[in-house]
Amino acid sequence: AAAQARYLQMLLVQRTRQSCFLDSDHLTNLDELFDIVRCRVGRLVVFLTSDTLRRPWCAGEITMTFQNHQRLTCVRTPSFVPPTAYELENIVSYLDTTDTKLLQYGITS
Repeated sequence: AAAQARYLQMLLVQRTRQSCFLDSDHLTNLDELFDIVRCRVGRLVVFLTSDTLRRPWCAGEITMTFQNHQRLTCVRTPSFVPPTAYELENIVSYLDTTDTKLLQYGITS
């Protein structure tokens, strides 16, 4: 998935002649990552794989996009399976937030 995301980034830059931010280049600092999504991203392109929505930083980026009324486009890969109603009702068990501080960014389950 990482190679596919990098390839998608390269294609977007080539075809749009716009800069394209790839979150995996900036995962060490959630403050910086969420600030970039909040202030410098015109459209968030979510590359949906089997694990995307289980990753706290991905869920945080999507939440930031919705909170700030920004545009979002999803690219679904064959491995993507949306969460079930049960998983959404029990989001704490679906999304592992033990090592993150999403609450400080206004993101709650």
